[in-house]
Amino acid sequence: MVEKNLWSTASLMFLFLFISCLSPSVILADSWTMDELHYVSLNATTSGFSGLIVGTVNNFDLMILREGTLLRFVLAGLDIPQYDSSELYSRRLLSFLRSTIGLQAAVQRASSSEGTAAYIWIQLDGESYLIQSIVVSSGLGRAVGEGEIDLSNAEEYASKRALGIWDEEPDVVKATIQEDVHQAETKESLQNHSLLDAKLVISEIDIFENGEYAMIVLTASEGGRFDGSTLSIVSRSESRLDEDLFFFASEGVLEMQEQLKIFVTLDRSRQVTFDYDYLWESYLDPRGGYIRIRGRDGIETLFEYEYDRRISGFIVTPLD
Repeated sequence: MVEKNLWSTASLMFLFLFISCLSPSVILADSWTMDELHYVSLNATTSGFSGLIVGTVNNFDLMILREGTLLRFVLAGLDIPQYDSSELYSRRLLSFLRSTIGLQAAVQRASSSEGTAAYIWIQLDGESYLIQSIVVSSGLGRAVGEGEIDLSNAEEYASKRALGIWDEEPDVVKATIQEDVHQAETKESLQNHSLLDAKLVISEIDIFENGEYAMIVLTASEGGRFDGSTLSIVSRSESRLDEDLFFFASEGVLEMQEQLKIFVTLDRSRQVTFDYDYLWESYLDPRGGYIRIRGRDGIETLFEYEYDRRISGFIVTPLD
């Protein structure tokens, strides 16, 4: 068994550093994903078909694009607790899985799952890393029984180091998070109580090259602050499930009818000839779908977009 330690300092999707001359550790970095990731290599051979990770469904399932077909997979061999935003490990797992969007993957279907579950390797600089081992080694989930790939060494590694779900003092983390959130909300209330919340609507959607990139235009039907608002791609089968989410973190105020442009792509290196305000590493289905806006006040509006041959473009319709 070789133990590898991964922690974040830049982009998980674009930065991979080998330090073979100093230690057997591998550093995998992403400043906005997690503070720390761990990896225990396993006696398993990369196999299966190749695909591109394009999204998440129901938080922890992965959407993979294979030769123009979208496939959904549950991560085989894992016991993942239900998502709890108050748990640090739960938020870390969600961030990690969403950061894999845009990565090439090798998908090995689990023989006992009728094709709905799989072991998935992500590809980085010619090296393959099993997602399940990253999850278990980092304490973000548990191994399930005797899976087709043995994750017991990874689980033992996380347990001995009290990582994630093996931390015996989770209440300390919870208390710190709750205190920080309360302080931030109090400060915001005192500083910005006189500002109204903007109401955002989707005024235009354009999708190019079969979904390789897209542009979402938001318009403020009412002026005010928009930080804290979210834009999410909604599951076509379950309207309450967000497949991916974009959070407006930076402070800002919009005037009535002022617009925001969000460029959507899985390849952030793509060169474009038009301007945009935000870049969202995600995927819009060119066949149509649903997008939800959740304002600062918590009010949600669901929009449907669909292609109309009469105008050779997309029509956006509010459903709420």
